[in-house]
Amino acid sequence: MRALRTVAVACLALGALTACSSSGSGGSTDAKTGTDASQSAPAAGKADAKLPPKEALLAAAAVMDKAGSAKLVVKGGDSDGTADYVWKAPASFLMETKEEGKEVKVLFVGDQMYVGATADMAAVAPGKKWMSLSTKDASGEAGAEAGTFAAMMQLMNPSVQLAAAAPTATLVGTETVGGQSATHYRSEIKVDDQIAKMNLDPALKAQVQAELKKKGTTSTVDLWINAKNELVQQSSPDPEAAAGSAPQVIGYTQLGAVKATPAPAPSEVFSLTDLMQQ
Repeated sequence: MRALRTVAVACLALGALTACSSSGSGGSTDAKTGTDASQSAPAAGKADAKLPPKEALLAAAAVMDKAGSAKLVVKGGDSDGTADYVWKAPASFLMETKEEGKEVKVLFVGDQMYVGATADMAAVAPGKKWMSLSTKDASGEAGAEAGTFAAMMQLMNPSVQLAAAAPTATLVGTETVGGQSATHYRSEIKVDDQIAKMNLDPALKAQVQAELKKKGTTSTVDLWINAKNELVQQSSPDPEAAAGSAPQVIGYTQLGAVKATPAPAPSEVFSLTDLMQQ
């Protein structure tokens, strides 16, 4: 669970811009105006280097909303890893990373969180591959972890993030990211504005708000958008990181090609209660 918290908090800090309906379907909503990003943005796929920052981010929001999925590559900070993320219905999030040299696998499907069985777990639950945690009825530390990942699923929706960042976006310059030219933008958003739009129960919303405010009342995000109006990379500085340490960065690849990960078969799943009874 410590490993899960490390990954969750890192991703929350990185993706903390805003949140929306957890379904991930439909048009993205501008965090301040409530307008549909896919309607207010320039035509998707028609990049224009002369677009003002706000319009450029709204155009990218429409493109990412249409794509609906991507493979995420997380580098830097305390945890490196990859994730298959589908933010359109049916949404899913499969993350694989390493913590203290050991592989950690986490799957979110609907309101259910699954943790990949470690060797120790498999020893007491033979034949089982996943431990299930519910975001609705889990309690204690395990329930808190499940809720944190549920919040992360919302916070990291790139189409919503771009729409939320658009009103305060500024142009930084042009850089090469992953072998392609990308325009670099920066935006700063208040944590309270992010949390107000989240579709979470009040207790979990308060928990996420408190966690994000540990790093300040505002969140700065850097976004890189290519000539096709696709978000290719994002990063958010950690004010608590040691001087000179590399910031954590999320890269986006295989847009629209990643398929939703299905829930594991019941025969492959055991619960935390089952584990404790053993």
